[in-house]
Amino acid sequence: MQFFYSVFIHFYGFILHFASLFNKKAEKWCAARENLLPALAKKINADDNYCWIHCASAGEFEQAIPLINRIKSQESGIKTEKNNLQIAVSFFSPSGFEMYKDSDEADLFFYFPLDTKQNATQLIEILKPRFVIFIRNEIWLNVLSELKSNSIPAFLVNVNLEQKRSFFYQKYLDKAYPLFTKIYDTKTFGNTKLEKVIGNKDATFSNEILDDFCKNSFVIIAGSSWTKEEEIIAEFYKEYSSKIPNLKIIIAPHEFDKSKINQLQKLFETNIFSYSDRTSKGNSSILFLDKQGILKYAYRYADIAVIGGGFGKGVHNISEAAVYGIPTIFGTNFHKFEDANDLVKLQLAFAVDSSELLQKKLIDLASDIAFRNDIKEKSAHYFTKQKNSSKIIISNIFSQVSK
Repeated sequence: MQFFYSVFIHFYGFILHFASLFNKKAEKWCAARENLLPALAKKINADDNYCWIHCASAGEFEQAIPLINRIKSQESGIKTEKNNLQIAVSFFSPSGFEMYKDSDEADLFFYFPLDTKQNATQLIEILKPRFVIFIRNEIWLNVLSELKSNSIPAFLVNVNLEQKRSFFYQKYLDKAYPLFTKIYDTKTFGNTKLEKVIGNKDATFSNEILDDFCKNSFVIIAGSSWTKEEEIIAEFYKEYSSKIPNLKIIIAPHEFDKSKINQLQKLFETNIFSYSDRTSKGNSSILFLDKQGILKYAYRYADIAVIGGGFGKGVHNISEAAVYGIPTIFGTNFHKFEDANDLVKLQLAFAVDSSELLQKKLIDLASDIAFRNDIKEKSAHYFTKQKNSSKIIISNIFSQVSK
């Protein structure tokens, strides 16, 4: 298995480098890994003691933050002859790294190298981690094998062991799972993703622009939206903007560039207020949220959320909106996320398979205040149960790495 995996990884690297000739994302991924390990070695202090946490991108890092905070508060529980524990975080995705590289959430941020056997060996030699935490589906066979051979504890957090996998991927997992020291599945140990969104909800957040835009309004927010959701919301707005009193729309695309506001204005056929340009508001009822990092707080201003991705590869973070007690709507590609399944079963979130059904659900929810209040009450009960996930997980990890 490992031989074929290594062949695949080298082929994957070749494809990425070839794609980098004409694809900006691939180009950025490859450029970030030039001279990666020698540069990392220069940042490492041999006297420091590292806990390494690996995330795919920003979403996974959000799940890691409760663990990091718990580690910082409990680090004295680890026996070590070195200095205080340092937190090193790696990202597979450039977008995740770029978003958090200058934050103070961790002591060191770096890119995860291509998972060849040579890179895995060099990385472990450079970092010499005390222990490693992988978030959710970040399962890399060569790195895991190298950690195992060096007797470095490795833990997998927030994994859904009940999720259905393809035959070949399940065979891969059957080979990889035994390399972990322990796996913390969400059914048994809770989900730090939900713990983090509770923290977002409880965090103090005041924003003059959002306060002013949303005041005395009925607000629908399209969070992490793709073109499909934006098209649906645009049609809804044209049809019902005159029928729903004080209707306001916030569009927070999953990806955007400088041309996005022009695309949205053509789509909605009206003037749009850009968050980054305070002078452009006018009388617009639509806000383009072109600032990263605040969507998770902006949901508190909404009455209903439409979450992007469900009509494509997979829905984005539903719980980030649902934690505020607002109904969330999305496409039907949500089944691999256990929190989404839970919320749908509890009728706190709603999956629809067409534009027509999404618009109908928006109308039904907008007109039923009692149902929205019921969602708010049940949502609070659901999320409260997840508050101590990181405490349970980190206490258990520390009990093993301190032996």
